Amino acid sequence: MSDIPSLQERTPHYQILLRKILSPLLWDESFIFCFFILLSARTVSISFLREVNSATYARSLISRPIRMGLPLAVGLAISCAVFSTINTQYLEDFARLNQNPYLRAPERPDGALASFNSIWNLLWVTRDYSLQMGNLAFPSWTLWVPSAIYLQSYTVYIFMVILPFSRPAWHVNGLIMFAFGSWWFNSWGWYSATGLFLADIAINPPLRTALFRGWSNQSGSVRMPYWALAAVFVAIGTGLKYMWTAGLDQDFWSGEAHAHPARYTGGSSFGYYDGNQPYPRMDNWLVIVGLLVLVEFSEIAKNILGSKIFKLVGRRSLSYYLTSTLLMYTAGVKIFLYCNVNAGYSSASAKAVAFFVVLPCSILAGEIFHWAIDKPAVWAGHAVFRWTRDM
Repeated sequence: MSDIPSLQERTPHYQILLRKILSPLLWDESFIFCFFILLSARTVSISFLREVNSATYARSLISRPIRMGLPLAVGLAISCAVFSTINTQYLEDFARLNQNPYLRAPERPDGALASFNSIWNLLWVTRDYSLQMGNLAFPSWTLWVPSAIYLQSYTVYIFMVILPFSRPAWHVNGLIMFAFGSWWFNSWGWYSATGLFLADIAINPPLRTALFRGWSNQSGSVRMPYWALAAVFVAIGTGLKYMWTAGLDQDFWSGEAHAHPARYTGGSSFGYYDGNQPYPRMDNWLVIVGLLVLVEFSEIAKNILGSKIFKLVGRRSLSYYLTSTLLMYTAGVKIFLYCNVNAGYSSASAKAVAFFVVLPCSILAGEIFHWAIDKPAVWAGHAVFRWTRDM
């Protein structure tokens, strides 16, 4: 779980107001990371649920390590090579000028073997993701998120193979029981179970019919549409996030991490509290689930999100993430320092220049990375699967 973004009172008052208004939903890294993890759990099972057969299931399991591992390995290798050869003093200068104690230079592995091990371990770490060298050696220290997504995809794989061969009504009960158990142990499993359940609703006709029918008591005298419940989820989750940002004591923000019974009854998937790593939070879960359920009720929203441009961006999301992070921590920071220190630009103007220079460069670099690394990784994963069947 990360700290709430701190607001420096030396900034203009309008910036403080904008941050307080927009940061809970747009700049809260905990919310963003949680959204990616749950959304990944929803999408990873779609191909199998649409085409239920052994070949589709086996292809998902066999190609997943190659499809995710190769781009992550190349991105981390580039990071290790770049930051092992340049002087990172400029990052400390940037952090000092902006009074940002959270911006730090990536750590450097001790040698070639340590660099290889940090890359290899990206897909093998099962806990304490933020402490692995692969995460610490990458700018922004956010490479733990793909590690968590990769690990949780196998939680989805285990459960999704059961769904087509069991009663739809049991899907709800079974996934709720698993979600509660994983919440008990403070695991990401309840996010994965929720993502799988949302995918099941989108694919399974009986569950989809029940979603649009809504809830009612046995006599039918009381009815409640599920879109209303989703709106309540969004309202409660958003309200909680604004309460934290409004200045409640830090204990309220971090209290949820201590609310899971397994912490006091014999261990959990998190052996200790790690303040550098976002946790599967309830306020984030409420907002994410509410939004995704509301999308299911809106044909306009589904058509927009399912448009060609969003699909293209989605397929390139990993490439954009890897390349934009590297460019921002190298070219972006240096452009800011030149504009602010040497050219005399204001801090806001220097940041704007850096942003509008790095943005098209990130798009171009992401496109190159997508076709040179990411796309071949998909092809390689499918090729390995075909090879295993043709032996």
